[in-house]
Amino acid sequence: MKSPGTSRPMQIFAHRGASGYAPENTRAAFSKALDLGARAVELDVQQTADGSLVVIHDADLKRVAGVRHYVADMAFEDLKRLDVGGWFDPQFRGETVPSLEDVLDLLEARRPGQVGLNVEIKDGKNPYLGIERRLLDALATRPAWRGRVLISSFNHAALRTVRRLDSRARLGYLAGLSRKTNALREAKELACESIHLSVRQVDGDWVSRARAQGQHVLVYTVNEPDQLRAMRDFGVDGVFSDFPDAIARAGKTMTEHSTGNG
Repeated sequence: MKSPGTSRPMQIFAHRGASGYAPENTRAAFSKALDLGARAVELDVQQTADGSLVVIHDADLKRVAGVRHYVADMAFEDLKRLDVGGWFDPQFRGETVPSLEDVLDLLEARRPGQVGLNVEIKDGKNPYLGIERRLLDALATRPAWRGRVLISSFNHAALRTVRRLDSRARLGYLAGLSRKTNALREAKELACESIHLSVRQVDGDWVSRARAQGQHVLVYTVNEPDQLRAMRDFGVDGVFSDFPDAIARAGKTMTEHSTGNG
């Protein structure tokens, strides 16, 4: 599926893995994404009290584990004892918070050299000290991932730190609802290759402006065919979806109909 006015196929990221089918950011979700044929995956990274990088969206464990603890206050050995699958469905009881290294190794073992990855750096109670260096170090020990990892964050200070540490890092600028007006300027200053927007923020003129200054536009979270059709018409470069297979099928159908009507 290609967006009008682009030569590149629209990229579809499995959002937190195939999180419509399995508990988000777990091994089950990432395995399911690969089972469904996903070619790109998005995940969230936080940092434990002992400096481990772990894959989880929320700063605390209340929603996914039912406990009032912050990731930043827990050692990884304690964190990984918690069940973060049962909240989604009883069949996933026993799923635990994976380390970033666990997920990198899982994806590479299943689909060597073929999976694109977007790692979003999250904030905890406060920004995580040293998370940028630890992330770059983790990636450096796995050279097979070189060139396939896009690092994004709403914390633009974190992006600036990554850029300072690695001039070649691929960066994605996450624009919050209140930051859209600044996104074009700041993304250009940081030499970001992409700007990431909520599906509620996107309009065709803004996409054209972003593309004119060399940025791709990636949109979250697109789970409905009507949303995908609108994003396709706007010319965005990629979308994040909890149901990557369904969105891929919808996109294929749209392309076939468009070609047939041409």
